[in-house]
Amino acid sequence: MIFSRFKWNAEKILELGEPVKAFIYYRNRRENLLTGFPETYSINQFTKELDAFKLRDKVTLPRVYHFYYEFGFLEAGLSHLIQEETPLAVMIEYKKSKKVSLPKTKMSHLPLKTLERPNWSEYREAFGKIQEELLDGNCYQVNLTYPFDFETEDVIDPRDLADYFFSKPHLGAFAHSTYLGEEMILSNSPECLFQYNKGEIFTMPIKGTMKRGESWREQWKEMKSSLKEEGELFMITDLLKNDLNRLSFGKARVRKLKAPLLVPHLLHQYSLISAKLSPEISVGETMRSLFPGGSITGAPKKRVMEIISKTERYNRGIYCGSTLLCYEDKKMASINIRTASIALGERIWRYGAGGGVTLLSRPVDEFKEMESKVVSFLTLLKVPGY
Repeated sequence: MIFSRFKWNAEKILELGEPVKAFIYYRNRRENLLTGFPETYSINQFTKELDAFKLRDKVTLPRVYHFYYEFGFLEAGLSHLIQEETPLAVMIEYKKSKKVSLPKTKMSHLPLKTLERPNWSEYREAFGKIQEELLDGNCYQVNLTYPFDFETEDVIDPRDLADYFFSKPHLGAFAHSTYLGEEMILSNSPECLFQYNKGEIFTMPIKGTMKRGESWREQWKEMKSSLKEEGELFMITDLLKNDLNRLSFGKARVRKLKAPLLVPHLLHQYSLISAKLSPEISVGETMRSLFPGGSITGAPKKRVMEIISKTERYNRGIYCGSTLLCYEDKKMASINIRTASIALGERIWRYGAGGGVTLLSRPVDEFKEMESKVVSFLTLLKVPGY
């Protein structure tokens, strides 16, 4: 049983079922998720398929791609960081699709309990290493993240979990879930890697986070006046404008700069950048230019990805990766923040959280921001104690 669901609008979700193709890709092989059989298959063959798939192409059957963060090592020239058993991407093609009303749920809360979380001393040590890289001029901003592990008391049916998740009001614009037979991806992402429609591409970097109080407008005034938050957003906006300029031969423009974004329990700021593209631009070219997202890496991107790999010492996996929905003539890709990877049979949840670090950052503030993003997700799911 493999299925995907996506938030479509405030009243509807898109349900995808009956897969006709489903593969998970590794460096030198892929596994057929419908049969369980592996086959020799280079990841370079997969990227060639993406290069042949044009953004303007209309798909006859809905297609979902999940790009794990480590897929970004390929085009960054960092393939030596990829281990043989590290998953890099998933592709699923579905036979059936329908838009349905928000589901009813049999669950009233989610019984999660904490297994492991980063402590202050290890975070402060990693923060110090990032500051040394910044002071040495090796980078300008680094997104430092950590995994938070939880477990449930009982095994939960994946459809019950999806119903529970999508019954929640005010989900992120790019909320989605996919059940792969063993792993389940559950994402409440508000962030867009790119959207493509009728020859134009958009990207929407988010930088800056505050826990929402009673008056978000007063908090927005505070956020707008913060040089640190402004510097982070402007830096990543410039990075993504350059990414789009490579695709559009210098035609990218910033349509919004420093706008407020409200998500459950949090206030963010974002920019909106767009560009007109040649009809020959492929999905592969787009991913090479934009992935992984600048907001969850930093600047300059390749150097920062090396620093992240050395400092974090764990695979981010689907967290900080991207999910691409290809539906009719639309192509919509998220950045998978607010995202959990769930081993339902083992009852283990892994949720990632973090934030951008610059020379103006204070470790205690960044640690609190990271925890506030975890609390936002747990509160949404009505986990006891939140």
